[in-house]
Amino acid sequence: MDRLYGALIRLAWAAVIPYQVVIALLRGRRHPLRLEERLGRPRQILPGGVWVHAVSVGEVRLALSLVARLKGSAPGLAIHLTTGTETGRTLAMTSAGASGGPDSVSAFPFDLPGPMGRLLDRLQPRLVLILETELWPNLFALCGRRGIPVALANGRISSRAYPRYLAVRPFLASALRAVRLFSMQSEEDADRARRLGAPAGRVRVTGNLKYDLPLPSLGADEARRRLALPRDLLLFVAGSTAPGEEAPILEAFTALRVERSASRLAIVPRHPEDLQRAEDALLSSGLRVQRYSRLGGEPGPPDPGYDALLVDVMGVLPEVYAAADLVFVGGSLVSRGGQNLLEPAALGKPVLFGPQTQNFRAAATSLLQAGAGFVARDGRELGRLLVRLARDPDAARLAGERGRLVVEANRGALDRTVALLQPLLDRPSRDSAAIPAIAPGAPA
Repeated sequence: MDRLYGALIRLAWAAVIPYQVVIALLRGRRHPLRLEERLGRPRQILPGGVWVHAVSVGEVRLALSLVARLKGSAPGLAIHLTTGTETGRTLAMTSAGASGGPDSVSAFPFDLPGPMGRLLDRLQPRLVLILETELWPNLFALCGRRGIPVALANGRISSRAYPRYLAVRPFLASALRAVRLFSMQSEEDADRARRLGAPAGRVRVTGNLKYDLPLPSLGADEARRRLALPRDLLLFVAGSTAPGEEAPILEAFTALRVERSASRLAIVPRHPEDLQRAEDALLSSGLRVQRYSRLGGEPGPPDPGYDALLVDVMGVLPEVYAAADLVFVGGSLVSRGGQNLLEPAALGKPVLFGPQTQNFRAAATSLLQAGAGFVARDGRELGRLLVRLARDPDAARLAGERGRLVVEANRGALDRTVALLQPLLDRPSRDSAAIPAIAPGAPA
């Protein structure tokens, strides 16, 4: 079965790599292919440490929290971070080489024996740590043969991905045996991992690391000053939006401005390639648009000089949330499965979202049950919710406080995850017997 997988994956990459080269050339420097890195030849890496992989921005933020904690507990530990997207790489590079940050960053190699083997040869890692649930059979098989432990952190198997994984279970089962720790978000995720072939004694439920993400260092007043916003203006933030959500967001914002003319919109597209589409939609609505990267500083009372702010800078979404009065989290009015609902909730903001929250089902349920979250099926319903909360600021503040308490009550996944990783870091790299078995269902 492993040989069949290897043959199929080689055929797949034979088709994909030329396509990626062409796309990279067409897009120019905005989307470099980074072929050397994808072939397992990154520069300036330190061997003997931990290889951490995180796909995109959300996973990289979690990875950086884990990296800081691991470095704090093991001074001098070298950490190499790989990413799967340019946006994730950009965020990772902001802390590369800094205290508590990764020592080096590169693109994730093609899942072929050659590229993966080359990077393992250079890194000689004590541990390979994968964020969320990126399952890479060639990497896992190579690590198994070399006695390198693999761990999954913040593991999640969505209801959409699970049937696809089940269909290729024979390919996955042997690779999963190389994974020494499955640190899963929920019991449902843990059960799915076991059904896919994860050894039951290596599966633990540790909770969601997103509850432990650090809050922005600046308060609401400073955050608003950076946006050139006077205190009396109501700010509606639409964060991590996806294509197709511009129209309902603008419909809702129009309804809000009928109720509160002194309202402003900040829209934060999830991906840089969506910025132009969002800006065109804002301009077509007759709004005065300002890009975050061109903000001039202090507000000119009583007007910041824009009706809608387009956030075109990476990594500032938490600060924009800190300035908000009302928040909508995108990817939830279209079939993307939603984005992180916990970031605004942790800041005490009432959180609005669409019905498509499969990627954050537990968080959505918790916020709804606490009266901290609000579901809108379309732009009209989103507008009604915004108006209702704008009319009753006390209710909005109460909803925000309830959301903050939900986040506080669920913290602790970071501590539990690091505690489980420590034995894997302390053991001799080839002493697989030194890894203690974990009884299924044992308390975290």
